[in-house]
Amino acid sequence: MDEIIHSLLLTGRFGLSLPGTLRFRFTDLDALTRPVDVAAMLGAAPQPVNIEVAVFQLEGSLSVPLLTGLRPVPLQGVALGTAAGPIGFVLSSTDPARRVDVLFNLLDLQTIAGGVVWRRGRFGELVLSLLGTQLPIGMQDPMLEQDEAAPQDETA
Repeated sequence: MDEIIHSLLLTGRFGLSLPGTLRFRFTDLDALTRPVDVAAMLGAAPQPVNIEVAVFQLEGSLSVPLLTGLRPVPLQGVALGTAAGPIGFVLSSTDPARRVDVLFNLLDLQTIAGGVVWRRGRFGELVLSLLGTQLPIGMQDPMLEQDEAAPQDETA
């Protein structure tokens, strides 16, 4: 279970509100397990502070039924992170027919805020604000999703 799932509310300029789901996962988990010496960082605080930012690869999908239809839009992108945690996420569609860009930041451990640009550069472009809440870990079990999607044998 390495996928992070957010329940979204997208809101447009004229009050259009759409529910959706954002799923993503880090594709380079080895970079996430790098140890950080926090004591050494705090000991160097009186000097000018240099903040190192790491770039992590992401992949995922966006599902907004009234925009994307029945199939979610596949996404790829990056997360920018520091020793204190992630600071920003940028994802773009890998499907040229359904162009979407998603940018967001963490407000707290459970809530994200940002924006979505649907059909960027095309007629009918939509710019939507994004507010999302992470689903509890117990509701993110991929085995439960596979069991629900598998056909049931009722010959017994």
